[in-house]
Formats: sequence, structure tokens, C-alpha cells
Amino acid sequence: MDAHSAATTAQTKGRPLSLDVSWVLAPLLALPGVASGVVLSRDGLILGGSAGLSVEAGERSAAMTSSVLGAARALCAGLGSAADGEVVDIVISTGAGYTYIAPAGERAAIVVSATGGVNIGSLAYEVQLQVQKLIKALDEASAARTPGVRA
Repeated sequence: MDAHSAATTAQTKGRPLSLDVSWVLAPLLALPGVASGVVLSRDGLILGGSAGLSVEAGERSAAMTSSVLGAARALCAGLGSAADGEVVDIVISTGAGYTYIAPAGERAAIVVSATGGVNIGSLAYEVQLQVQKLIKALDEASAARTPGVRA
């Protein structure tokens, strides 16, 4: 079972996800140098993943990304450098490339792994475009599950 299949069986508050958001990764994975990605809930559950990513790797990535985002928010708040308290993105540079993390509202985040040859500016731009689409999709899905609420 790959991470995409795991997304369709993941649980949120005891209910199966009615929305697989792996599609949000497709434009990012098309960028030269981008190797894999995961979409996760803010509490670290997989909402979608790139093809070929194992369930274990996806779950581990989602959990660690959730922790990194929490640590970044705490760090910024502690240093007083985040007036609104929200982290926009995190770029981790390694000898092998980059890990790019972007929160998507209060409910989700996107994380992608890329080689050192990726154009990091293009990646950042494309991730932020996908973040906006993901926020909209999650808002619509939430409204559809809540009687009387429209997105």
C-alpha cells in the first residue's frame, strides 16, 4: 500500500477522510528536482502522498513535519519575531537538497523533498499556489460535512 492508498483510509476524529488531496502535489512533483511530497493534517495524519512513497515513510514524514511546524511556531513566538504567530514556510537545506514545508491554513500542511538542483524560488512560488488551492478544498469539504454552512 502506498501513501496515496493510505490517504483514502486515514482517520480524522474517528471518521474516514472523504477527501484525498494528493492531487495538490501533482504540479509540485512536475517541477525538475522535486522527488516526493506529503500533504498532512496539522496533527500529523496523512491526507495525501506522492506515488511510490511507502506508507511508513509518509506517516513518518507527516508526524515529523507536524512536530517541526509546532517547534517553529514556538521558536518564533519565543523570539517575538512572529507578530501574527503564523509560520509561512520552512526550508531545510541539506547536502542532498531541500525539504520545503508550508502550512495550509489551520488544518493542513504540504511538505516536499527536492534535490539540490531544484529552483527553490520556483518551488516556493508553486507550493504557495497549491497551499491556496488546498485551503479552498478543505474549506469546501468542511462546509459540505457541516449542515447549514456554505464555503
